[in-house]
Amino acid sequence: MDEFSKKDMEDELTLKQVIELGRDYFYELLRSWKIIILIVVPFVLYFLISAIVKPVTFNASLTFMVNEDEGGGGGMSQIFNTFGLPGIASGKNNLDKILELARSRRIIQNVIFNKISIDNNEDYIANHIINIYDFHKKWKNDTTGLKNYLFVKDSFPLFTRTDNAALKRVYHTVIGSKGVKGLLTTSYSDETGIMEFIMDTENEKLSIEFSKILYDRVLEFYVKKTIEKQQQTYDIMRLKMDTILQEMSSGEYQLANFRDRNLGLWSDMDKLKGAQLKRDVQVLNERYVVLLKNLEIADFTLKNKVPFVQLIDEPIAPIQPEVESKIIAILIGGFVGGFVAIGFVIIRKIFRDALS
Repeated sequence: MDEFSKKDMEDELTLKQVIELGRDYFYELLRSWKIIILIVVPFVLYFLISAIVKPVTFNASLTFMVNEDEGGGGGMSQIFNTFGLPGIASGKNNLDKILELARSRRIIQNVIFNKISIDNNEDYIANHIINIYDFHKKWKNDTTGLKNYLFVKDSFPLFTRTDNAALKRVYHTVIGSKGVKGLLTTSYSDETGIMEFIMDTENEKLSIEFSKILYDRVLEFYVKKTIEKQQQTYDIMRLKMDTILQEMSSGEYQLANFRDRNLGLWSDMDKLKGAQLKRDVQVLNERYVVLLKNLEIADFTLKNKVPFVQLIDEPIAPIQPEVESKIIAILIGGFVGGFVAIGFVIIRKIFRDALS
């Protein structure tokens, strides 16, 4: 028998063994159907019960866009220098940085200490989150002062350690923590650059109001920091203009008063005094004209620097509640349980075959 024939027989034998082995495992699975069901059922029940008890949530989405053609790079660098972060390249707004800004504690705490009314109870958003998510149940055995805690002030410099601890708990509930999804999701489209804030809570009004206030605070802080340098230049020019205008008005009044007193009977000393007053007024006029031009340039630069942020869609009531699908939960439970059960049966057979 030549070499090729031997190789073909070996291949045939191997294929036959594989088929027989597969058939053995298939029949083993059929014989173990009771065990498989016993393993699958708990998984199905677990996922089904989880879907049933999972609370209904309301997903409020707010979308907007930022014109990146404006020179906002310097402004964004200033923003992130405020947080001790490295700046970004000038000329482009970095959308990732804007979204991180929206998730910063500085912005979030400026949102959660706005008061809104939920179920006829006007209170800080932070306190509404504490009540809706039953923080007091988690804090019932706390010995640091969090038991039955609610915020009563919004002046951060006056916060105690207990206030700060509660603030951090609420903050991480909003943005999430390691391995735990938060109430807030931020994203943007790579193709269109449209940015989105999604607030998903168990209360419709909380979801809507939070996303709206968050947008306002991010926009306010972003614009302020973007034009900060230009605004400072404009304010200085405006102050100088007001000062020169006052000096010029005072000089003109002195010159007019001097002329009225002399009634045309001018001595040489009077003429000198009049010439000096007239010269001072002319100098002030020239300075005023120069400052007026500079002020117009500063005003144009300031207005040109203001980034164009356009709100696209804001959430409005009613919002369709998000309910966990029972069918999907059963299918997931069946898949996971089936995978575990089949794995158990196969491993059991491998050990049996090895021992026999």
